[in-house]
Amino acid sequence: MSKTVKELADELGVSRQYIQKVISNLPATKKPTKLQHRYIIDNHEEAYIKALILKTDNKETNKATKETNKATNSSSIANQKYEMALEEQIRLLKAQLDKKDDQLEKMQKLLDQSQQLQLMTEQKLKRLATPEDKRENDSSSKEEPIHEEATKTPRGDKDNLDRPISFWSRLFGNRGNQ
Repeated sequence: MSKTVKELADELGVSRQYIQKVISNLPATKKPTKLQHRYIIDNHEEAYIKALILKTDNKETNKATKETNKATNSSSIANQKYEMALEEQIRLLKAQLDKKDDQLEKMQKLLDQSQQLQLMTEQKLKRLATPEDKRENDSSSKEEPIHEEATKTPRGDKDNLDRPISFWSRLFGNRGNQ
């Protein structure tokens, strides 16, 4: 069954002009017959034209595929480099955050120490600021029991006062037999 150029173009999914260009490039022995300014393509010529179109399509497809692959490879390499750069940047930022955390911790410790020193200073200033009379009264009341005990004579006979008091007696407050 013979076909026209239009029918063959519709079947192959190409334009009518493309089919005519392919036919014009065919050798004279392979060209279809022309009837009333139209090509009549038989089965044998149709197969040959299809093979040429598929071959050129494959070549164009291969070229396009190669170009696409090159572009894809280029973009893939660029994407890999970009990802590596991002990963490096993330690593650096994490290291900086760790350093900042350490600095914050040290600053917190220094702040705590400063507050403790400030509190101690305030307490010393309060002690110094209290009136002298009050401090003397406080100190004398604390020292009186010690002073009174030191001036008391040990219990016992007055005869024993002439004898020296032994170390143990002084230590334990007992004037036992020596």
